[in-house]
Amino acid sequence: MTRVVCLRTGDKYGPEYVERLGRGVAQNTSRPFWFEVITQAQFPGWWQKLLVFPSEERTIFLDLDTVIVGNVDFLFDYAGPFCILRDFYRPHGYGSAVMSIAPGYGKEIRDGFLADADNIMRRLHGDQNWIEEQVAGADRWQDVAPGKIGSFKADALQESPKGFAVCCFHGQPRPHEVDGWVREAWR
Repeated sequence: MTRVVCLRTGDKYGPEYVERLGRGVAQNTSRPFWFEVITQAQFPGWWQKLLVFPSEERTIFLDLDTVIVGNVDFLFDYAGPFCILRDFYRPHGYGSAVMSIAPGYGKEIRDGFLADADNIMRRLHGDQNWIEEQVAGADRWQDVAPGKIGSFKADALQESPKGFAVCCFHGQPRPHEVDGWVREAWR
């Protein structure tokens, strides 16, 4: 069974984000899974994501500010070692809002980070930059499942999800601040 995991530490996002993300996945897949929320953080903000590596089981990581609007079986059907988003603004970079991690994959990502966490957090903007440095040639969701994952801002989804199954919010606005189709999908 697949593990779907998100990170909620601090007070940036309320508990409704967890509930709505979990419900969104459950209502839009036919695949068995269990939902896990990481609430204890050894590292600030998104850096805690790096401790998801490696996992004993297939793991799908989703950022809390992700809105599920269609069938996400494709996330569960991915069978490769590691899939991550192509950064919506930096085509050669990674975006860690949606990841699929094979069992046992990424020990070097976690261990390398733990060995020098303070310096890495000072030197880099975020976890996805560390993953970029550690993993060359990762599968990208935009290639594995074209047209399935979009960015609210970069893909101009203010009026409609345009057929995307997953809508990533990054920065402002947040899902709870948007009316229209987002309010309808994110409940």
